[in-house]
Amino acid sequence: MGGVDDARIRRNARVVYRQLADGDAVLLHLDTAAYHGINDIGALIWELIADGPTFPDLLARLRARLDGAPPTLEQEIASYLDDLSARDLIDHR
Repeated sequence: MGGVDDARIRRNARVVYRQLADGDAVLLHLDTAAYHGINDIGALIWELIADGPTFPDLLARLRARLDGAPPTLEQEIASYLDDLSARDLIDHR
């Protein structure tokens, strides 16, 4: 995440989200036609970034929704968001 705590995490408006029957989901980037599968935690994150939270806000929301969040949650979520950003699925600047 680059250490910018006040940056807003925003979905790319050119990405379509679809929930699958097994709890997983898929993101489709309309400009590249690339599909990106996400698991149930990825789907939860997608839901929680709908209003453009900051990284600390997202972490607080995740901790409130996840039982027994690992101590590495912050690093794991930062890495995941960096991956989504690299695929142009979100912007977090």
